[in-house]
Amino acid sequence: MRRIAASVVLISLAAGALSSLAAQGRDRGLIELPARAMRSGFYFTGALGAGREQCKFETAPCGVLDANGNTLPSNGDTWRKGVTSPSFDIRLGGTPSAQTRIGAELFGWSADNGPTTERTAALLANIQLYPARDAGFYIKGGLGYGWSSVDFHDGSTATDHGFVFNVGAGYEFQVSRNVAIGPVVDFYQGAYPGGVGEETLTERIGFVGLSITLQSGRRRF
Repeated sequence: MRRIAASVVLISLAAGALSSLAAQGRDRGLIELPARAMRSGFYFTGALGAGREQCKFETAPCGVLDANGNTLPSNGDTWRKGVTSPSFDIRLGGTPSAQTRIGAELFGWSADNGPTTERTAALLANIQLYPARDAGFYIKGGLGYGWSSVDFHDGSTATDHGFVFNVGAGYEFQVSRNVAIGPVVDFYQGAYPGGVGEETLTERIGFVGLSITLQSGRRRF
């Protein structure tokens, strides 16, 4: 009887020890690792869309030309009537944190005005801030230098240049570990001082487009 009791005790102790070891093994297997950041590494963003441009001088709006190059009446408007045309935006840089991207940006717009072609380009230092670490919404801003030119039918070109700023926002929908797509809305405005005796040209462009972002760092997916 005593042998049976002793055997039961030994079996119980052995079972308890095995159960403890199994529990420890399970605990080690259930350790949670921190989530991988959605944004990291080098990034490249390209966007295509429509840009609506308006411009003015200090005392009058920019001219709207007919097919013969004659200036149409402005009807007392401060800004020229908006001209919508295809535009592009290119951004590239690095990701110092999951909520910040810093880089450079190139924006371009072009449209015909009567017999002339107007072009605007801007090169800016750019920053994007993501309020939520695990969401795709971001706000952006930049400051840089821009060029506003007019190509005439005789082959000549007139170009003004000056400082440009940008504010905007967008959203990135993650489609793979390294690719995201989404909408972007931007506003650019530049001031281009003229020569001696000439008025300063102010130009603003609102841009709406669809962007694709590629990054070298791995996204959580």
